[in-house]
Amino acid sequence: MLTTPLVTVLMTVYNGAEYLHASVQSILNQTFEDFELLIINDCSTDNSVKLIESFHDKRIVVYNNERNLGQTKSLNIGLKLAKGKYVARMDADDMAFRLWLEKLVKFFEKHQECAAVGSQAIVIDGTGRIKKTRMVPGSFHEMIFRIFFDSPMNHVSVLLNRELILKNGGYDEEFKVTQDYELWSSLIRKNYSIINIPEVLVSYRVHSSSKGFMEASKRALEEMSETIFRNIHSFTDLKLTFDDAVGLCKLFYHTHDLNSEEFERAETNFSNIYSNMKEKYKLPPELTENGIKSMILKAYCKLAITEIRNNKLKTARKIALKYCSRYGFRVMPFLIYISTFFGQEISEKLPLVHGKYLELKTKIFITNYL
Repeated sequence: MLTTPLVTVLMTVYNGAEYLHASVQSILNQTFEDFELLIINDCSTDNSVKLIESFHDKRIVVYNNERNLGQTKSLNIGLKLAKGKYVARMDADDMAFRLWLEKLVKFFEKHQECAAVGSQAIVIDGTGRIKKTRMVPGSFHEMIFRIFFDSPMNHVSVLLNRELILKNGGYDEEFKVTQDYELWSSLIRKNYSIINIPEVLVSYRVHSSSKGFMEASKRALEEMSETIFRNIHSFTDLKLTFDDAVGLCKLFYHTHDLNSEEFERAETNFSNIYSNMKEKYKLPPELTENGIKSMILKAYCKLAITEIRNNKLKTARKIALKYCSRYGFRVMPFLIYISTFFGQEISEKLPLVHGKYLELKTKIFITNYL
């Protein structure tokens, strides 16, 4: 007699052969075994299908799109075809640690009110080298804070309540790149419960051809701006325009595209968001103050580093000082300020040093998870 799996692991594949074997194997190695792996092949032209067929595991189910539809539509097809009560998400270039499903299912079974449960993730590059952690909020207040500039969940880590996600309309097919950010935002806007557990359970690969490598993507900028715009009008009393939302998105992802006036406006708008929250979503003052300082710090540092690369050391120095005068002392602006006195070559090494620091910090952090 056929049994219905509790979980469907949903993966979409389009020419993902390079990393596909490792990704599929990480799912088949799960300690929790009551699942089907539903792979939506979006008309791949490489040897992705052959790689999938090389696995002889009855839990693997392949659905072939008749034409290339893109990831968002493929995900919605998968949600409708899924047999599991829960749907887990994994991309063809990412990997899950062995306890991923076991931990999330155990949590979900005790919290039936949730629409989605996710975990923390490590970021790796195309060679599998650990780069940093991608920590996502653990509390509702932290999620609300993040919802105005970034996704509050790691898409490839999540376990979804299939019935509730379909009731919410699934993935919005207007969003081709940042469909997950819009999904989590829409769930919160409609008062569904989503949560992240503190464990690191997946690795998320960022490389030049991945969906995650999107900072230079015009489409991603437009989509993120639309979600930010919708969130501002849902969670605050501000009457900002769509152009203001674009400015906010650029503040953190395309900082160098803003002139000084646009940067100032985006910075002001960002702070105003949290002082104009609707009563239901008001955040603790300490969370707001520290969060604003941290996020604005990233924007200032990006702006200063861009000026350093343009050999405008005095301008970079002024930017570093400006941050400290407005928000207080932080190590990175101080280092930027000091480095500019030693020339462009020394200053340009700061991001590399910071990257090495993040790699070391991440390796120490995840020791217990590997």
